[in-house]
Amino acid sequence: MNNAIDTSGFLNTAVGAVVSAGFTIRDRLGGQFLTSCKSCPADLVTEVDKLSQSVILETISNAFPDHRLVAEEDFCGEELALDHRPVWFIDPLDGTTNFVFGLPLCAVTIALAIEGKAILGVTYDPFRDELFTATKGGGAQLNRKPVRVDRVRGSIAGSLLVTGFPASEGFKNEMLRADFKKLFCKAADIRALGSAALELAYVACGRLTGYWEVSLSPWDVAAGMILVEEAGGKVSGLRGEELELGRFVSIVASNGLIHDELVEDLGYGAI
Repeated sequence: MNNAIDTSGFLNTAVGAVVSAGFTIRDRLGGQFLTSCKSCPADLVTEVDKLSQSVILETISNAFPDHRLVAEEDFCGEELALDHRPVWFIDPLDGTTNFVFGLPLCAVTIALAIEGKAILGVTYDPFRDELFTATKGGGAQLNRKPVRVDRVRGSIAGSLLVTGFPASEGFKNEMLRADFKKLFCKAADIRALGSAALELAYVACGRLTGYWEVSLSPWDVAAGMILVEEAGGKVSGLRGEELELGRFVSIVASNGLIHDELVEDLGYGAI
């Protein structure tokens, strides 16, 4: 990966896209909108997801017509085959279930990857007006101010962990393989916020110490991965292996200090 890539034009476009889409989401929380199911009754999508996505797609495709766009609400479940083209991973409303129930824990998240590696990530929380950005080699920022992962907690004892639960029945058994009892007894506490994008952003800025989740889609985590890494944290697979942006992504992210312990205590085994 060439760390000298000029990302300023990409970043400006991504920021403009997520903020515009965020206005669309914020204005409709608690209102009336059409809701339907995708893969299962717990996998929700609303007309607001689709409206937000259309704003993002128009902005990015106009700016970079030769780039590939991989957006949640247009993805048809095929295998994800990345090629030489720059690819944008787009989640127009991460935390749809929260949104449907009127919980203001949602975000718009976008990442740009080249040769399968994210070079920038942007996550925007329209309800708190918090903009998380990261570029490869350029650090992570919250509202244009540098952020770092939690450097105080050096073990799971005293750490605040976070996870999420898959909507699909097919992935729940994999999630339940984690040693929840061990983690619950050791950590200060465990949260589940319902938005992978925000959970990763919160690890990046030190609000949370560690995170894991199974079988997410690449648009859920691509921006958060680079946010955590550029904030000084660590990201891996469930067994500590290098993480790839494939069709499904099972992830561990942390401040780095607790990472090996978290991977071990999750109990998924060695690489």
